[in-house]
Amino acid sequence: MNYRIQHLDVLSVASLGALVYVVFALVLAIVVSLFSTLIVAGMGHMGMSNAFPFMMVGPMMIVIFPVFYGVFAFIALAIIAALYNLFAGWTGGVLIRLQQVPTNPPNA
Repeated sequence: MNYRIQHLDVLSVASLGALVYVVFALVLAIVVSLFSTLIVAGMGHMGMSNAFPFMMVGPMMIVIFPVFYGVFAFIALAIIAALYNLFAGWTGGVLIRLQQVPTNPPNA
């Protein structure tokens, strides 16, 4: 059974994709924040007393990085979905093949 995707709702693609990117960026920011905080803390123990203000860079990154990543992903995915709709009008869209899977009847 063949189906063709002829149109994507730009707002739904952009918002869902941006949410996925925000979650990914949050995980990445937490990991980078932990490492950067450890590095700066190590700098403080090595006698670099001016390293203390940089301790806040890691935690701030947990907030700032996902927000920027989500905004830019939303914009990029909206453009991609709009371009897909334009090109799908010319080419017919992406052809997908779906297989119907029989469902098991509930055991009585």
